[in-house]
Amino acid sequence: MNKSKSQKVISIFLAVLLGSGVFFELGLWQLHRAQTTSRLGKVIPSAVPIPLTSVDVAGKNIYTAAVNRIVTFQGHYVENYVAPTQSVPGLGYKDLAVGLFLISKNRAILVVRGVNDGSIKITDQTLSVAGRLYPRQQEDHGFNSATSLGRLDPALVAGTGGYSLFDGYVIATKEVDQSGQVVPGMRVPAPLLQQSISGFYWQHISYVVIWWFMALLVMAAPFISRRSTKLHEIADKVGV
Repeated sequence: MNKSKSQKVISIFLAVLLGSGVFFELGLWQLHRAQTTSRLGKVIPSAVPIPLTSVDVAGKNIYTAAVNRIVTFQGHYVENYVAPTQSVPGLGYKDLAVGLFLISKNRAILVVRGVNDGSIKITDQTLSVAGRLYPRQQEDHGFNSATSLGRLDPALVAGTGGYSLFDGYVIATKEVDQSGQVVPGMRVPAPLLQQSISGFYWQHISYVVIWWFMALLVMAAPFISRRSTKLHEIADKVGV
């Protein structure tokens, strides 16, 4: 084998090694992302209450790590609404009493107080609230008006009072007034939101297959090219 041919073989080998290595690493990266996505989907957040402002920020999309957390905050209600025909575990479809709750620094969040049956009194006194944090709803369950929210979404009250709104909403499990008395009323369950991760998981897995297939294709390319060259040489000899 002459020197130039030897250099060509080495160059092809290095190119194949580099190309297949890059595609293999890309596949490995996607595999790690799939594993991470799967682990995150199985994480059960701590039930220990934590201040709302320590896990989420007003005026921004809700943080993934904040979803399902039990949060606490203090302030008072500035607006009151009804969210009609909401699905409530164990109770069927109910109209819910919802309030826009103002906390410090002109920040506000939607709070589901309970069933809209008159058992929870409208109040503007200072309260301490604990409840589970959820992302905004995407589908309407009723009509929107000045006093009605078709879905639990802060975007529907974005023009109210010029407040900086937290994304998502809270289902209140307890409201306590300044005297330490629990505000009575028919609360609704605040279950863990089951986050579906299957689509994202399998999307990453599909990329793993694609990148590793490309790695194999790069490795096979020189052999395919060599075989194609030999077939052309044979065809030329037989006059095809």
